[in-house]
Amino acid sequence: MSSAAISSSNPAREPGYPEKDCLSCRIIGASAFIGLGGYAIMQAKKQNAFAKVRPAGGPMIAPKVTGILGTVFIGLGIGRLFMPPTRA
Repeated sequence: MSSAAISSSNPAREPGYPEKDCLSCRIIGASAFIGLGGYAIMQAKKQNAFAKVRPAGGPMIAPKVTGILGTVFIGLGIGRLFMPPTRA
């Protein structure tokens, strides 16, 4: 089969056609990001990132970075959920 026949059999892959992004793909992607963000925030809470007074000898920066990353992943998940269904 020639390359012209293969490319013409799948017009969604040709340049100029928007890619389809189905609802189930957006829900799965959003839940993965939100789950990862929730896990990161849970780990930051275990490391006392949200405590007002840090215990002596405990890590100072790493729990806060983990909490920030968790927040970013949750934001990405929400953004992924409300993306338009087609992309150019």
